[in-house]
Amino acid sequence: MKFGFIVVSLLVSLVSASFANAAKISSLIADQGDTVHLELSGQQNWDYDLRRVEKSGKSYLQLTVDAMDDASLKKLLSFKSDMVTSVSVDKSGPDGKYIVSFQVPGDEIESFDYLTDQPSRLIVDFYVNAQNKKPATTAKAAKPAAAAKAAENEEGDAPTELPKKNAKSTETPAKSKTVAAKAGKDGKTRKPATADVLVVKNDGPNSHDSTESRSGLFDGGDPNFERFTIKDYEIKEDAMLRSKEGYFIPYPMIRAENHYWERMKIASPIYEIAPKQTDENKQARLLLTLFENKRYAVYLKTEEWFQKKYPESEYNDLVDFMTADVYKNLWQDKEDPKYYEIAQVKYKQAIQKHPKSPLVERTSLMLGNMALEKGDSMDAIRLFNEHIEKGYAGKADALSNDLAKIGTGIAYLKLNRYQEAADIFTKLQKESPYKEIKSEAAYREGDVYVQAKNYQKAVDTYKDAIKKYPEYQNEYPNAFYNQAEALFGMGNYRQALDAYLDFMKKFPSHEHAAFAMTRMGELLDILGADKSRVIGAYLETYFRYGESNNAIIARLRLTSARMKGMKPKEADAATKEILSLVKKLDIPNIEQFGTLMIAEGYTARGEHEKAIDLLTKYYQQNPTTVDRDLVKRRIVGNITDEIHDQINAGDFIKALKTHSKYAENWLKNSDRIDTKFYLANAFEMAGAQEQAEKYYRDVLNQVYAIKGSTADKELTATKRKPSEDELNLRLANTTFQQKKFNQAYDYLRNIKNPENLSEAQQIERVRVAVDLLEKRGDLDSAVRYLTELLKTWKGQASLVAEPYLRLAQLEVKQGKPDSAIESLKKIDILMNDSKAVPVNVHAKSLELLGQLYLDKGDGPNAIAAFDKLLSTYEETRPLSSIRYKLGQIYFKKGEVQKAADVWSPLKGHKNQFWYNLAQEQLKNSEWRDDYKKYIQRIPAMSKQQ
Repeated sequence: MKFGFIVVSLLVSLVSASFANAAKISSLIADQGDTVHLELSGQQNWDYDLRRVEKSGKSYLQLTVDAMDDASLKKLLSFKSDMVTSVSVDKSGPDGKYIVSFQVPGDEIESFDYLTDQPSRLIVDFYVNAQNKKPATTAKAAKPAAAAKAAENEEGDAPTELPKKNAKSTETPAKSKTVAAKAGKDGKTRKPATADVLVVKNDGPNSHDSTESRSGLFDGGDPNFERFTIKDYEIKEDAMLRSKEGYFIPYPMIRAENHYWERMKIASPIYEIAPKQTDENKQARLLLTLFENKRYAVYLKTEEWFQKKYPESEYNDLVDFMTADVYKNLWQDKEDPKYYEIAQVKYKQAIQKHPKSPLVERTSLMLGNMALEKGDSMDAIRLFNEHIEKGYAGKADALSNDLAKIGTGIAYLKLNRYQEAADIFTKLQKESPYKEIKSEAAYREGDVYVQAKNYQKAVDTYKDAIKKYPEYQNEYPNAFYNQAEALFGMGNYRQALDAYLDFMKKFPSHEHAAFAMTRMGELLDILGADKSRVIGAYLETYFRYGESNNAIIARLRLTSARMKGMKPKEADAATKEILSLVKKLDIPNIEQFGTLMIAEGYTARGEHEKAIDLLTKYYQQNPTTVDRDLVKRRIVGNITDEIHDQINAGDFIKALKTHSKYAENWLKNSDRIDTKFYLANAFEMAGAQEQAEKYYRDVLNQVYAIKGSTADKELTATKRKPSEDELNLRLANTTFQQKKFNQAYDYLRNIKNPENLSEAQQIERVRVAVDLLEKRGDLDSAVRYLTELLKTWKGQASLVAEPYLRLAQLEVKQGKPDSAIESLKKIDILMNDSKAVPVNVHAKSLELLGQLYLDKGDGPNAIAAFDKLLSTYEETRPLSSIRYKLGQIYFKKGEVQKAADVWSPLKGHKNQFWYNLAQEQLKNSEWRDDYKKYIQRIPAMSKQQ
């Protein structure tokens, strides 16, 4: 029944004038193949009706709208297609509206209407619903299952399935004074324009295996994201062990959408008042007009006046619910909590005053959902329980009672009361008569266990839900994404990657897709995929979802990885970019993650001091929220790397100073094995062999203690533990330097796999062994040991230069100068070929080679060796004695001037000894020459000569 009302003349005049002056509607209609698309424009607030009617055995879809312009009418009337066979227009509709009738072939043609805001448009699409298509056969068929269910419901039996979610129909039918939804002639409720995607439900046995519709960006050559897969043989155990040192921020879980609440918010009650020629009716209709035009301030003043003038109005139930809607809308628009409180009070008063209103059930359920949305979970639980206990639904097995239970479970979950939430969802699966409620409870139960961090239970629950209700899986992305996160949390990385792939295939445009693709990049890194594939995943995330803040983590990882090759100014800009990006993403620990990404960038650049300072500052500024163990490990790691770099650079003094700087703070009580090992290296290089030996022994004992354990494997994979053979070699050297020859020999014997040592270490091992044999006086064994090494060596050629020098020295001791000369000549050849022989080795070999030639009386070769030594190394090494020796060779040959030329550069050296000695030689030579000339001038002496 519709109602009339009286209006205040001035306001009515203003409203009437606004309608009279409104522009006429324009329209466009087009056949787009699988749909006929109708688009209407020209109004900001649309008042229309769309319904199906049957006339003379023909089927029509009738659209009632405001007046349309002549050009649009002409186009409409001339339009024909397979789905719309003709169009007619009746200009004498109610309130001056036009009734546009679209003749359609049959019931299989349905319409779907919706509104857009910017620009304001009313859009109607006509399409073929295959489910309504009549079978080709003319034989009588059995009543379809859906029809049977509908018939049962008409007879009063409880329904076993809920309406399709995407239809978003209004649940409460129209009753006497308030109209929740306009009803068509056939009594079916019209589906409001509340969705932008049409989904046709398919409950067949293979419905979940059907081709999925997708949206977003896709690689046509790889639509199934095969580029993110990894083969079993590509997985590297070492990479998985190293990943334990990484930091992977937990991503937010997907919480299953509250479908019915979202639908309820969009499909608001439609209030209608039938015109009557009474003041009360006109004023009630004025309130309705103000409400529909969102003139809330004027509405509230007018409503207050209306209630005083008509306290017993027949429209009070409609006005009371409408007023509560106004305050609810104000709360949603302005986010002011005072409007929420007023709305709650108004709704409760309306329910109490009008208990028989058809809006009571809907409003009661809405109150609980409003509290849930506001974050007041305790109040939501109270309101949902009140809905059930007070029987607002009318019967115990009503749909809204189960919806209230779903809401209660969600509220308990928000309060972290996991057991209560799980119990509610489990009970609904067993007791609800509605299949869709059962499925929602099943899919939501997994969320409970994810939030409770009971990951295995969560995975099992999601899999069970998908198995039981496969036809609903596309409505619950949480079942796939949260399952993947749970697997990741358990360390089941391969299974997690597969689960993320499933999620991406089904929901590539979901707001969490950026998180999923970022995690897939992290998983590829964990499993040992090539770095280019890992970076590629982050790049794709950024390019696909760059406009979403959820892609920020991928961008942070990209920026951090690129810092290594950046110039200083670029690196500074990158750190500022990371710090600005973390402020845009509101998830737990994001600031800590950003700080660690910057620190990783500094570490990759070798700027360990910057990383240490950054992490220390963050640690001090966030004492309550920082992950203390994580940040401390990173700081100690950077200190250790700094010491290592200084050792590799040969600067043992800096290494010792760095250790001393942090010994009483970050390194105190540190269990890092490699830190102590590098400290021992520094002491060994400094000549403090006893101290070095002590630290090496401590490290070796620690290595023995964890041998074969998981920690042993992890430290080996992360290269944070020296090998036993390396430690035995270091101990052999330090004990040898302390003349503990027996201990040195024992340590050498403990080296089980010398081939696993680095090439330089293998050479060092031979050197120590030879030195020990020499100390024992076993020169033959020492020479044989070196000779065998040189014959079988397949490593870097330049590394055998020192063994050749050592062999030559031993051969000299054996009295084999010719063999020694051959060994030394090979060093010079290696230097000429590779330029990689250590300078000190090459210089020593040339000096010994020259001396051996000199001892043999081979002056020319001695001169060549000494001359090469001086020309190559005199500027960097103290070689005054060699220059004196070279000059002396010339001097003894009688080439005094040549000797003088060789000796002349000795003048001005700090040590004048060799220069003075050379000058004495030259003076003696000059005296002898003068004396010889004097004697020759005496005839008798001349004859004697």
